[in-house]
Amino acid sequence: MDFLSFIRAQWENLPILLKQEHVSGGIFIITGSNHGIGREAARHVAQLGPARVIIAVRSREKGDEAKAWIESTTGGKTIVESWILDITDFASIRAFAARCDAELDRIDGLVQNAAEAVDRFETNAQGHEISIAGNVIGTALLAVLLLSKVAATARKFGVTPHMVIVTSQMGFTTPQATELVDRGLFDALKQENLSPMSDRYAVSKLIGIILFREMAKVFPASATGTVINLISPGLCNTGLARNSHSLTWRTQVWLLNLLIGRTPEMGSRTILHAMMAEKESHGAFLSDCQIKEYAGLHFNPYTEIILTTGRHWVPDWAKHEGGEALQKGIWDQTVDVLESIEPGCVERAGRKCNWSESSRGS
Repeated sequence: MDFLSFIRAQWENLPILLKQEHVSGGIFIITGSNHGIGREAARHVAQLGPARVIIAVRSREKGDEAKAWIESTTGGKTIVESWILDITDFASIRAFAARCDAELDRIDGLVQNAAEAVDRFETNAQGHEISIAGNVIGTALLAVLLLSKVAATARKFGVTPHMVIVTSQMGFTTPQATELVDRGLFDALKQENLSPMSDRYAVSKLIGIILFREMAKVFPASATGTVINLISPGLCNTGLARNSHSLTWRTQVWLLNLLIGRTPEMGSRTILHAMMAEKESHGAFLSDCQIKEYAGLHFNPYTEIILTTGRHWVPDWAKHEGGEALQKGIWDQTVDVLESIEPGCVERAGRKCNWSESSRGS
């Protein structure tokens, strides 16, 4: 991806592809939805009139504010609920998943948008650096804990649920971080000196991309009836650098957003695309409302235009044989961490999705 292509992509007027028929009767969960692209995506979904939209947020006050805003801007068409979820707190994730299991009869869409972007080393209660705890481990834990409910929705209601992971093409700028896998990835990332905090957000996004591509392979749509895909919303003016202690970084992000940043609403359209994308998007990397696995010519059926997709695509090093081995290694190490948090969670998810432990890492 060259910078000129990135700029052109940023200025595109993206289509709104999610329609009423995609959400009718469904229940949708969107994390990190008290502001930015998450809130805008929740508003778009609520406007289409599903049975329920659940915004999962860390703060009760901010959640209530977002709920009121969504209801006021959509005319109260849909039941909107605010549920508490801290994606860096594994106990909070387990409690959220238990509530979903107890109170929801279906989950038609799970959008994992909550993320941490920090540049100072801090850890959660389990000793994991905050951005790794949230952007990687917590996101994976929630996906595994809710997968069986999502898959059951596909079987019971004859629909194709989506599990959308919001990530960033910034991850592909830090391939050197994959060298930590041989040291034991998550133990290495607990050590401040092994991975600079200035790169940590990008590193967490890279690990997440690799991890969820393998999860999609291990839990195929043919077994779960569920599409798992990953999207990069592009540079959006959503306060990415708000927690940064670096004046230089905050200034750079501010200037980029001023010049080429997408509005939160425009960025949210990439989420809407992922929520209705066909099964060919399973395990794929999406951006600009397109599948961006490979460079080359691509026919966009929604706009009937042939586009050059030589931007935001998955680099070759992540797809060749070594990249596949890397995916398996990161998946296996993540499973070990998840099992230490919630013993048996991966096997239970697989069993309920007609998947077996023998599929692990294959």
